[in-house]
Amino acid sequence: MDDKVRTGLQHIPTGAALSLHATRTGIIARGRRDAANAASNPHYREAVAAYNIGNFQEAAAAFQRAAEQGHAESQYLLSTLYDAGQGLPQDDAQSALWERKAAEQGHAYAQANLSFRFYAAGNFPEAFLWCQRAAHSNLAWAQYNLGLMYRKGEGVPQSNAEAAHWYRVAATQNFPEAQQKLADLYYTGQGVPRSHTQAAAWYRKAADQGNAEAQFQLSHLYATGQGVEHDYTQSRHWIRQAALQGHEPAIRELKRREYRDP
Repeated sequence: MDDKVRTGLQHIPTGAALSLHATRTGIIARGRRDAANAASNPHYREAVAAYNIGNFQEAAAAFQRAAEQGHAESQYLLSTLYDAGQGLPQDDAQSALWERKAAEQGHAYAQANLSFRFYAAGNFPEAFLWCQRAAHSNLAWAQYNLGLMYRKGEGVPQSNAEAAHWYRVAATQNFPEAQQKLADLYYTGQGVPRSHTQAAAWYRKAADQGNAEAQFQLSHLYATGQGVEHDYTQSRHWIRQAALQGHEPAIRELKRREYRDP
């Protein structure tokens, strides 16, 4: 149940009509805070139309015009284009500039990206502050990252209780990695009362969404009867699901079990 994070803050894609990808974060870039009023800017509408037919240079130019008028959604999207070098030359400085402008207007995705930028530079206090702002905008990805930072004590005093709180907030939005981390805390009794039943319930939610670590841990619980009734068939099922995703401990365990399987 090791909660150490190999790569620091995590990222997920989120579905949107406009498929702009930031190579740094892998987020599909459509900030939700500004989406309702985005169409009020004609340059933004022009940019979206150009992007969706593959005219990236015109899209970038139109986003630039809207961004210069203070349009937060366009500022954010322009930052992702500079980051990816799509429709204009790749430029980290320009990406950071427009990302910061959008973040300062309360754009949650820009705040989350800015948090990651500070995190990657080793500035954990600033990373925490921007992640916290995005988390309070109800962005599950940022809530999960905030939990990670509390868990590891990066940019903030270490607190398993705060980590559990933010994991839970993200988990209730059906964020599988947060569900798995919350289950870990319930299993070990860190930040929450120890409960194998709660651990099994949250592992199951994450496992059903394809989280390989949760599938592996759920298999262990079925094998030992912790939090669930002992069920070797279920244990074998979940260890196989994790192994199919390349989860190395699951692969090793599955090989050890082969002699028992039909």
